[in-house]
Amino acid sequence: MGDRWAEHPIRPGRSDSPASIVLAAATLVVAVLSNLVPLAGWLAAGASPVFDFQMWRPLLYALTTGSILQGIINGVFLVLVGRSLEPLLGSADFAAVYLLSGLGGATALSLTGVPASFSGAICGIFGILAATAVIKRLEHQDIRGDIILITLFVIWGILAGARDWTADIGAIVIGAVIGWVWARNRWATRGRSRIAYAVVAVVCLAALVVTWLT
Repeated sequence: MGDRWAEHPIRPGRSDSPASIVLAAATLVVAVLSNLVPLAGWLAAGASPVFDFQMWRPLLYALTTGSILQGIINGVFLVLVGRSLEPLLGSADFAAVYLLSGLGGATALSLTGVPASFSGAICGIFGILAATAVIKRLEHQDIRGDIILITLFVIWGILAGARDWTADIGAIVIGAVIGWVWARNRWATRGRSRIAYAVVAVVCLAALVVTWLT
């Protein structure tokens, strides 16, 4: 059979941002299911003693969102960001930064005593933005727009009275660290970046264990 798109001026192509699409879809599914079943009780993260040693909570925190509307907004923003940033970072690295930023946010919640939060998707976005800003800074690019955007988001969270804004700070820190590691190892073996991801995860989980034991 011939190619039915052969004579079309615009041919459909493969997505350049599959990771962001999958993550956005997963977040939206979680948002929908949380309105049908008590998913927040299973996936919320924070300093509540009930959550102690339930490792899946911080590991999956980046996929949580408080409402369907918030899930849609986060998903759309993630896809829009992913279209420009995922081809730069690579799908695997993009997903790693996103999920590890959620882990960093959950760790910050426990360290600062916030009992519970079910809004980790924004942490993934914060981490992606922070990682990209660091990469651009190391390449001597203008990052004023990135800094302004991140700052406005954080201020908005604080002024809105959200108790889990500390998670945003944790995500930014983790994203910035990973961005620095990624930029420094771009021309070296990619295995170094994988090791760095593992180190970040271990440090966050170790910090969580300390809070659980004290």
